[in-house]
Amino acid sequence: MGRIHRSRYTVDIPEVDLLTFVFRAKSASFRRKPQYFDAFRPERHYSLVEGEGFAMRIGLGLRQLGLKTDDKVSLFSSNNLFFPILFWGVIAADCVFTAVSPTATEADNLLQLEYQTRASDAKVLISSPDTVDKALKPAFAVGIPKSQVFVFCHLEDASEVSRSTTAQPWTSFWASEVEATSFQWKASTDPKYLNSEVIILNSSSGTTGAPKGVEITHANVVANPTQLVHYRKMSADIPEAYARKERLARSGERWLAPLPMYHAYGQIYYCVNAPLVGAKVYIIHRYSIRLLLLFVDIYWITLLTGVPTILVQMSKQPAEMHNPNSIEYALTGSAPLGQDTAKQTEQQYLSRGLVLRQGLGMTETTNSMSGFSPDDPHDASSIGYLNPNFLGKIMPVDGQSWAGNVPTGTEVGELWVSGKNVMKGYYKNPQATSEAIVMEDGIRWLKTGDIAYFNEAGRIFIVDRLKVGYNEDQTRELIKVNGLQVSPAELEAAIVLHPGVADVAVVGVLMNDNECPRAFVVKKDEKITAKTVYELVENRFAKQKWLSGDVIFVDELPKTPSGKVIKRQLTNSAKETSKL
Repeated sequence: MGRIHRSRYTVDIPEVDLLTFVFRAKSASFRRKPQYFDAFRPERHYSLVEGEGFAMRIGLGLRQLGLKTDDKVSLFSSNNLFFPILFWGVIAADCVFTAVSPTATEADNLLQLEYQTRASDAKVLISSPDTVDKALKPAFAVGIPKSQVFVFCHLEDASEVSRSTTAQPWTSFWASEVEATSFQWKASTDPKYLNSEVIILNSSSGTTGAPKGVEITHANVVANPTQLVHYRKMSADIPEAYARKERLARSGERWLAPLPMYHAYGQIYYCVNAPLVGAKVYIIHRYSIRLLLLFVDIYWITLLTGVPTILVQMSKQPAEMHNPNSIEYALTGSAPLGQDTAKQTEQQYLSRGLVLRQGLGMTETTNSMSGFSPDDPHDASSIGYLNPNFLGKIMPVDGQSWAGNVPTGTEVGELWVSGKNVMKGYYKNPQATSEAIVMEDGIRWLKTGDIAYFNEAGRIFIVDRLKVGYNEDQTRELIKVNGLQVSPAELEAAIVLHPGVADVAVVGVLMNDNECPRAFVVKKDEKITAKTVYELVENRFAKQKWLSGDVIFVDELPKTPSGKVIKRQLTNSAKETSKL
């Protein structure tokens, strides 16, 4: 059931372990050049050769701590210059890297840390200096002794950390340089091993229900960057493409890293993709939109990876105060990008024909499943074409119809995808795995939960979400008003363009047994009123899309680290309000 759509491209995906893939991608002389920089203190940097040496010391050190194959090492920290090194080092130890977001409220942080650390069976916890003391209690609660809790500090700060915190710096378990010279990661070209051996346990977004551990293998994390880099290297036979290639040849690839590396998007781009293309990476450990634009100017950044939230913030900054002309590509994912936001950003910043592209990704697909090559036509209405070597199909959803939201005669339903970068499964959760992944006619399909369609050219268009996650606490995003479907994304894209609005999320609420759209709005201008928002929507949309569920002003929206609004929390708060 459902026509199978195939990618336009086929690429050779190496059958090799991740560390060989990363550390042997470039020549030895190239790998000796500084590649990773602290954006705040660029004199702090290291080359890929130095990074490999550090990773071997970490890998052997973890073995000397008593860790065995498949043991989990958990990181509780925001971005850090040495994040890639720890990531590589854990894998070098033949262990599994997992990370917990430190960005929620303090109480939620510790509950999340305890839950994910317990769920992952972590043996070692490494925490940032500002969170380590608080992290000890959750660590003890799940059976991690103090001797296995370490501080994730800069190498130069290790001695100070030893004196000022209750845990030892992470460098205390490193093997010596001499010992590490005889240590080697487990290199392999065995397909059975590469497809079965889990090296990363990333958390699903958790937008619905409890987060799940997504098992990512060597084969997964080699396949997805291979697909992404293939797209990046493509160029059309047009003057703009030649000019872009010449500029990049002069400047080299220079990437800014604002995205959290405890999330799949930042993790794959900065820890894997960057070494493949030889990009210099400037790591941001404290984010603000003004800092981001400042670093773009200072370091002459050529690639900006972001989420729609960042582009919305950029579009609201005075362009004359910044110089973004070095940016050749801006990539966005993790959440839908509105067409109007894309156009406004392009008009404001992209004076030299910068390439703005979005794609679709899930933690369950390692990072991405669709995208564009640099010169593909793009208007932000589509999330691109299937990744190389990828399959997709549209499956009907019983009892639901999206007629009126798509071109007449178009096959619309839940998007299923298949490819080498689809996860192995959910850790210790066979029921969730069997609900998300199905076998049909010998093909292993992942149900994405996205309602989508393909056009004749093979581009994918997302209509909305069917559900977020696969468990008992499912949330449908489409709002049904008097039997008519209303897309929250459409309303959000219109409201956020108002100069008085910093951010917005729309959810459905029950009022007098009818579902109604409610907007949660973050003000940019204190003068904006609910009446302004009501009128904005009523002047533009049909009556069923009006905000009959109210406009609520909030200080901020609950979001995952990757920028997705956690609508479940808004829906729950709306339910509580409706009970009053």
